[in-house]
This record gives sequence, structure tokens and C-alpha cells, in this order.
Amino acid sequence: MTVSAPAPEDALRWGILGAARIAEHFVGPALARSPHAAVRAVASRRPEAARRLAEAVGASRVHSDYQALLDDPDVDAVYIALPNALHAPWTLAALVAGKHVLCEKPLTTTPHDAEAIRSAAREAGRVVAEAFMYRVHPQFAAFVERIRAGAVGEVRSVEAALSFVLEDPADIRMSDELGGGALLDLGCYIADAANLVYDGLPVAGSAVSHRGDSGVDLHTCAVLDYGRGRTAQLSASFLLPWHDSRLVVRGDKGSLSLDHCFNPGTGEGRLTLLTADGHRELTTYAGVDMYELMVDRFVHMVSGRGESYVTLDDSVGVQQALALLTAPRTDR
Repeated sequence: MTVSAPAPEDALRWGILGAARIAEHFVGPALARSPHAAVRAVASRRPEAARRLAEAVGASRVHSDYQALLDDPDVDAVYIALPNALHAPWTLAALVAGKHVLCEKPLTTTPHDAEAIRSAAREAGRVVAEAFMYRVHPQFAAFVERIRAGAVGEVRSVEAALSFVLEDPADIRMSDELGGGALLDLGCYIADAANLVYDGLPVAGSAVSHRGDSGVDLHTCAVLDYGRGRTAQLSASFLLPWHDSRLVVRGDKGSLSLDHCFNPGTGEGRLTLLTADGHRELTTYAGVDMYELMVDRFVHMVSGRGESYVTLDDSVGVQQALALLTAPRTDR
């Protein structure tokens, strides 16, 4: 059980919407450990799970109604760990209530909803950030810096795969109505990284998906076209076991890869540069708690003391990229 240390008076006061596994085992404990955060309340439609999470993170109140938590005057910011299809409506509701929002990925399931959140956040003057925790890891910061410095030359190819076996038909990620599917749940990471590497959005895309009985894609392989011969290849799967979450960027002078980009855990990070003449350079990075780093970065975004680790323009871009892969195909 997580034991939270006493928070300072100026700590950002949090509420958690949803008692999902990600909240119970990762982000909730990170909030409890952070010296910049204090969890005041938890809301879930599963009372037992809510009480267990509240006890673990040191929250004094449990709500069975999400709106009740948003109306709580003792809450400044909310972390949303609800099913994907509920991210947009409850993020918008939180903004109406005057709360800052850290929302699990994907922020939305459509570009329209992402754009609506961007507009609402600007109008409310509140911070909304998608929980792309991999972005705050030192290995990823170094990865992007090396690319920007020209380590691989002109980038032509981004390649990544992310997978784990999901067999429970009752899992919310198996529900089309709740925004399930491998492309949304896993592919959003890869689309985000590709947009960042190319510093732009794809102009076209094509995907092949295998769908299960519930209608969600269980396995999707796709290519995004960023123009001028630049591509991103992604594989997102609920059928393949998790072995790595490798990201590889190839340019005309070499390649740069992270063995475990999107899900490195707290183990050692490994960045490999391979030059065109065959020289190999390995750089390692000490393990970190990405979730705690993300919480701290979010708090600094709210206070204005730090730069954004992700923007709502980034989140809109992810949905625009994924929409190219889910749009109906037409004959040409």
C-alpha cells in the first residue's frame, strides 16, 4: 500500500476520476509520493475500488458520482482514468468546474473532441495535458535532442511497435462503445512520437486491421505518410506478447533507436546510434519513475514554473493522424 508523505500547504490538490489499474498502480501512487501534490478525493462507480484507492493515496473523501468530485471546492486538478470514450466529456466537465486536467491517453477518440477540449481549455484558462508519460523520460528527451542535432541526418522513416496480449472479452478496451481497440490504446503513443519527430502531421495514411467479435481492432499495422518520402510505420496489437516498445528513427546518415521507448518501466534506458559507416554508439540512462516525473511536470505547468511536456496541439495532432487510419477507404 502506498503511504503518502504530508504535503506542503502550496501543493496542488487533486481528485481522481476512476479507479482503473493505471490509477491504482501507477499514477495514484505517483501523486501520493510527489511533494507537489495532495490527493483529496477519489470518485468511482465501484465503491470498493474507490475506497481501496483512496486509502492508498491518502484521500479523505470518496464519491460515487463523478460530478460530485468536480464540485468539490477542495480539488484544484483532476486525473482522469476512465474508459477512452469518457475522456472528452469529463475533461470538458472538469474545465467547466474550473479544474486543471491530467487525462489518460488517448485524450479523445476523435479530432473534433480534441479540438473542443483545446478551445475549452483556452477559454477556461486551465491546463489540460494528455498522460504521455514516456515524453518526460530523460532517454526520450536525449533521443529527440540527438535527432534535432542531425545525428541521423534527414529523417525518412519512423518505426515502432507496441503490444500485449489481451484475452478478457469484458475488458473495457474490448468495447467499441467505450473507445476500445489496439490502435487507439497503443497506436496513439506511436502517432504522437512520429508527429514529434517530424515536427508536423501526416498527409495520408493506410492501415490493415484484424477486428474481434466486439468490433474493435485487435491488431493493426499502418503506414502514415508525412510527405516528401517520409513515413511512419506502426504496429499496435492485443494479440502479440509484449517484448519491447522499440522506437527506431532512420535517416540518410544513420539510425537512432530506443529499446523501450513507450514502456521502459524503471529499468535502465538504452539508446543506440548506428551510423552509415557501421559505427555503433550505446548510451544508457538510469531508471526513473516516469509517472512521478509527469506529475511534477504537470504541477509546474499549472504554476507556470516549467515548460509543457505535451500540448493540446500535440493531442489534436495525434487524433488527426489516427483518423487517417480509421477513415473508410474509397476507390480511386
